[in-house]
Amino acid sequence: MGWQFPAILGGALVVSLLLGLWQQGRYATSVNALVKQHHGTGRILVTGRGTGRLRGTIVMLIIDDAADQVVAASKLRGTTIFATAKDAPDLIGPVAGLADRASDKQTRKAVDMALNQLSTTRNRLSESHIVIPPKTAGTAKRKVSQ
Repeated sequence: MGWQFPAILGGALVVSLLLGLWQQGRYATSVNALVKQHHGTGRILVTGRGTGRLRGTIVMLIIDDAADQVVAASKLRGTTIFATAKDAPDLIGPVAGLADRASDKQTRKAVDMALNQLSTTRNRLSESHIVIPPKTAGTAKRKVSQ
């Protein structure tokens, strides 16, 4: 048993790495699909994660900032890497009662994390000192040769 154990251990680590990358890719795909479907001015994407002993939950929320409403919600819930994101219509509605609409403990933790991310994002947007100058037409100069 000289080289077999390290070979099996190395193979298990490679398989674990590949499965983790696959799971992250599926998560990114579901987030990108949600953003693509609900893209618009004044919309904010926030996510939150609620961990448990055996299962966890990740929520992805699209919030209309002006109306203070959740316009789209997805929930990724499960114990394995095969968990998929599903629509969460119970989380759609006013942001004010969002935590009360969470159905279980892990979802409530995930919603709380998402709400913290929302308040941080709103604070950052209100404190933004970036000024984008307006585009003016007709300012390009062309050199004309004679």
